[in-house]
Amino acid sequence: MELIETPNPNAKKIEIKHGLEVGTVIKSTSDDNNEFCNKLISVSGINTIFAGPDFLTLTKEENSNWDSINHAILTQFDKI
Repeated sequence: MELIETPNPNAKKIEIKHGLEVGTVIKSTSDDNNEFCNKLISVSGINTIFAGPDFLTLTKEENSNWDSINHAILTQFDKI
């Protein structure tokens, strides 16, 4: 899985077929029943997930850094 840079330094994109309605915004595990997104939103530092067509945009909390978020995501999802 690759985390792709975006023009927003607080956001990264993952290209993935997710099955969510485009425009869905996830802020907590109770916002959606998608197991993959629930795992992502549970990663420390992730603030929101936005579902676009065949991609997800992850937005981090202002004080978090991408290095630790990337490491946590890639460690948790190394089999995807």
